Amino acid sequence: MKLRAVAMLAGVSLFTCAAAAWADCDRPAFKNQSHDIETIQRLERAWSTAFGTGDTEYEACLLTEDFVEIRADGKINKLADELAQAAKHKGETPAASTTPPSPVHMHGDVAVAYGLSTTARMVDGKPYKRYYADYYVWKDGAWHVFFAQQTSFPVPAEVATPAN
Repeated sequence: MKLRAVAMLAGVSLFTCAAAAWADCDRPAFKNQSHDIETIQRLERAWSTAFGTGDTEYEACLLTEDFVEIRADGKINKLADELAQAAKHKGETPAASTTPPSPVHMHGDVAVAYGLSTTARMVDGKPYKRYYADYYVWKDGAWHVFFAQQTSFPVPAEVATPAN
């Protein structure tokens, strides 16, 4: 019971920090944003790096307070869950990305970045890849992510492993 209470307090603490950080984000990546596709693509790359290095401050700046993600495993995460997952990577060095810039659809003050993961992950001994979609909203002169979804699918073994 004590462990559950500590976990809940940590989640509330991360959420509170995120709410405060969003209102007062002073990071270079968030200054002078443009209402364009290139800015969304830049934010996507920076978000991927931030998650892989445990940079929860970046995520707190980018994600809205009501952020929701439907993960590839079917779980639904809220902002506190996302921040807690990212925090587990604190101090790690991310692998060099080979992912091309995400295609982006823009409709007024909403943009959707989507694509296909370039690396296969093993699930029950079988390779899987993931489609992703990240939904942005333009608010107060900046882009913020309010929803994300990942969808896994099996990949034939000959496609998942590079040829020698």
